[in-house]
Amino acid sequence: MDVLETFRSCELFTGVSDEELQEIAAIAREGTYEEGDLIIAEDELAQRLFVLSDGRVEVHIRLRSAVEPEGEMTIEEVEPGSIFGWSSMVKQRRFTASVQALEPVKVLVIDADELNALFDRNAHIGFVLMKQLAEVIASRLRHTRDVCERGARGG
Repeated sequence: MDVLETFRSCELFTGVSDEELQEIAAIAREGTYEEGDLIIAEDELAQRLFVLSDGRVEVHIRLRSAVEPEGEMTIEEVEPGSIFGWSSMVKQRRFTASVQALEPVKVLVIDADELNALFDRNAHIGFVLMKQLAEVIASRLRHTRDVCERGARGG
């Protein structure tokens, strides 16, 4: 897996130089999951950020209401070049959704504590990544709202 190429194609790393990408690559490790594997469980402690390199994953959330106390809704399919596990980068540090492999996947995994230590050493990386993360979260929120509205309208 070409780590730098994966990072260059990732939404989170826009605006980060190749030298800075190498600093991030130094703390990343490769991971693989098989079809059906649960990669992230909603509400678990968020300690890792994932960059999808190959394959597809499905993001789903639990729904709780008086009408239906337990249910799930798929809110997104993530494709290569995207991140998941972004909750590891914010203070709450609990995953807000579950992520399951739809097919064999390859990921780059970045430990959140190591990433935060890198931010302390290189404020530019921290600034750029947090700015991009805000864009990712806003985009995902808009997408989730669209999915929920379509579901409420029945189609």
